[in-house]
Amino acid sequence: MTIESAGTPPAPPVAAVPTKNFFERLVGVFFSPTETFDDIARKPDILWPLVLIVAIGYITTFVTMPRLDFDAAFAKQAEMMKKKNPNMSDADIERIGRFGRATMTVTRYIGPAVAVAFYAIIALVLWGAVRLMGGQGGYLQSFSATLYAWMPMVLFSIIMTIIIVARGSVDPTEMATVVKSNPAFLVDINEQPVLASLLGSFDIFTIWTLVLLIIGFTPLSKLSRAKVAAIVLTLWAAMIVVKLGFAAIGAAQMKG
Repeated sequence: MTIESAGTPPAPPVAAVPTKNFFERLVGVFFSPTETFDDIARKPDILWPLVLIVAIGYITTFVTMPRLDFDAAFAKQAEMMKKKNPNMSDADIERIGRFGRATMTVTRYIGPAVAVAFYAIIALVLWGAVRLMGGQGGYLQSFSATLYAWMPMVLFSIIMTIIIVARGSVDPTEMATVVKSNPAFLVDINEQPVLASLLGSFDIFTIWTLVLLIIGFTPLSKLSRAKVAAIVLTLWAAMIVVKLGFAAIGAAQMKG
């Protein structure tokens, strides 16, 4: 041991970065997302963001469902069914209507809870794509980042609920355009369902969520932001194609 090395003081310990609590992360997602998602990557959590998303989902569902004019929507659907099949009896149409109302009732109770599976699948797909591209990170990090990135959609639900309550009654077919945050309101969804579906994909809140997913998956994956953006946007484009396919099938069935 030399005299110089013996007299060298030890390096000071690196101070641990304090972890943000849930409310700090919730605010940070909107105002300082890069710093917040760095913190989430270091110590992911899923309980409280999941509780918030499900709670807001149930609140908005129970507030909006009584204000949706299903009778008006069903009347339009019945008219289109009559045009497609003039021999359809009123009893058959009424039976379809009862089934539709029952489906809406079931959705009212289980929809927000079932959405949890949707978030879990989105997180799984993104995690698998990131790992396939050579990225790092675990599924828990992916799930946590996905939930926090979904907060703009929670904000969207709150805004939509406020608008529906203010209007008093809304046609269920207009739900996608109640909040004028996408250009789908420029076309008639009944006349141009495929175009409306395409335009509805370019929603401000959806794009905001995509940006947060890109920011959130960058620190946990250790990939470049450009590579993460390519992954997220490619998967989003694939979802649009699938959605347009379903819209086209639905439109073809209605036209007979």
